[in-house]
Amino acid sequence: MCRKQEVSADWVPSSSQYKTTTVDLGLHSIKNLKDKQRQQFKVSKTISHEKFNKGKHIHNLQLLKLSGKANVTKAVNTVSFPETFRAVKPGSVCTIAGWGRADNKKPNTADKLMEARVTVIDWKTCASQWKASVKITKDMMCTSEKNSVRGFCDGDIGGPLICGGFLKGIISFGPMLCGTSSGADVYTRLTKDYMKWINKKTKRKQ
Repeated sequence: MCRKQEVSADWVPSSSQYKTTTVDLGLHSIKNLKDKQRQQFKVSKTISHEKFNKGKHIHNLQLLKLSGKANVTKAVNTVSFPETFRAVKPGSVCTIAGWGRADNKKPNTADKLMEARVTVIDWKTCASQWKASVKITKDMMCTSEKNSVRGFCDGDIGGPLICGGFLKGIISFGPMLCGTSSGADVYTRLTKDYMKWINKKTKRKQ
């Protein structure tokens, strides 16, 4: 089951490594599946980026085609794509959301939808933190908290990074131990080229 951000009435972006057959919209608590605000759809089509490489984490972008069009309500809404494609300024505070684990010592994911405020760091700092294991490319962006354990965890992969009200990134990968200050969290950055790819695949007018 997948609970991700929606960019149109029938398309949802996620990461290529995330596999699901259904999408739930408007759901706040996993334990309350009878919530009247819940809208569930089957995934009728999955489109992963043609150059996706799981080992290198590059081009980690996927589109999920819903079996029907979602109804926009107080609980379900679309998120805006970037209007500009400049890198988000380091120090900017953005928002992530998901049902991922909140504690490395607890295997279960969160019951209720959680969100966190995270701070964008510059590309060079992020690349230096990952240089021993993963090459950080220009179509990635990173967040890190020096004095906090805020960040994403297992169960959050494919979720949104929202900056200034716009979808700027998709949660991609992070340190082995999430919720720690051991390394930067990494996102697929919605660049101009990625937006062209999304528009082409969804037949979306620019």
